[in-house]
Amino acid sequence: MQIGRFFSLQQGRVGQYLSPRVLVVRSPFQKLPKSGGPVAACYFGFDKMSKAQAFTKYLSGLGYTYQLRRGKMLSQYAYEIALREHTDLAKVLAYWDRMDVKRPNLSAGQANIRDRALQVAPPVLAA
Repeated sequence: MQIGRFFSLQQGRVGQYLSPRVLVVRSPFQKLPKSGGPVAACYFGFDKMSKAQAFTKYLSGLGYTYQLRRGKMLSQYAYEIALREHTDLAKVLAYWDRMDVKRPNLSAGQANIRDRALQVAPPVLAA
């Protein structure tokens, strides 16, 4: 896995890891939906179900529609959250995740993506 590099996922889909636990999948050659929004999905990886559920509470509070499931796109994680079209949130979370990885004195328990997400101003939701 190389951060920032695009790779093919077959069937017209392209993936890009924004951080080790944040993956964005786009379909650049697919017809745009009638809503005009981008055709993209974001995946956030979690080792423990409790951390994933805590993050889903945050997403629910902001009105996002998501899917919590076993790691499928991010197979290195036990669980993943799939979120459609909100690549702006994925970029912010990936930034904080990369910062946690760069800080050597930060333990794995402190590198909690949910805590970082709470520090982020909520992205503008499409009406």
